[in-house]
Amino acid sequence: MNLLLLILFTIGIASGDIVAQINDIKISNKEFNKVFHLFWKRVSHLSSAKPTRQDKRIFLIDYVSNLIVLEEAKKMGLSVSNKELRSFMDKYIGRRMREKSIIKLIKAEILTRKIVKNLIEKENLDFSESKLRAYYEFYKRDFYYPTSVKLLGVYTEDYKTAKKVSKLLKNGESVELEGVKVGTPLWYSVSALPIMIKRKLPSLSVGAVSRPIRVNGGYVIFKVIDKEKGGVIPFEKAKELIKKKIIKQKEKEVFRKWFSEVLKRYEVKFYWENL
Repeated sequence: MNLLLLILFTIGIASGDIVAQINDIKISNKEFNKVFHLFWKRVSHLSSAKPTRQDKRIFLIDYVSNLIVLEEAKKMGLSVSNKELRSFMDKYIGRRMREKSIIKLIKAEILTRKIVKNLIEKENLDFSESKLRAYYEFYKRDFYYPTSVKLLGVYTEDYKTAKKVSKLLKNGESVELEGVKVGTPLWYSVSALPIMIKRKLPSLSVGAVSRPIRVNGGYVIFKVIDKEKGGVIPFEKAKELIKKKIIKQKEKEVFRKWFSEVLKRYEVKFYWENL
């Protein structure tokens, strides 16, 4: 949960190998860059965009917040079992991560959810018909879903193979070539697709195949597997979603309140010039 606008941290001066400090715990540039590289590689899989200084700042704040959550969870006697860890990775990541630094962040997310669950149980939430209807009308824009496409991405390192992949996909054939990685089909909002993909995939109709797109030292080819038109979800169908949104809002509220109290016990410094 991003607390960038919630908390004002101390800014200090330190040697070039330290980017942040939590009490006596120092976060080195090496440690931070290793974690950030793994994070950015995952979030930028659709483009070759380079991270900005602001991207690094936001991630560092989240990283520090997660380390504090880990410390507090330990004091509260909360932990994450291997089963919980595997289940979370299967559900939200789609594969088993092995990097210790990433596993640490995953554990922090699981523990944050446990803490929030304990906090939210003490709250009295109103799910009456009138409350749900009022929320729906006030936040109606939130119940608009954009036109979306389900894309299958296939990655290869050389252009010649990429052309073969494109041909196979257009013919509806399976891609079984050496050195080719076939991804899991994922849904994307058409309006949020990177310009490069729209240029290489001008037709977003089902079955359309993109021209090879250069990314991350290789090429990726996309095929439109499915498509859904946008619209507004009717109130009756939106009720369960409204409840989830109300719970989500309350979760953010109670967590921010809890975290702001926790921070009083920590001295946190950021050394932005060392990023």
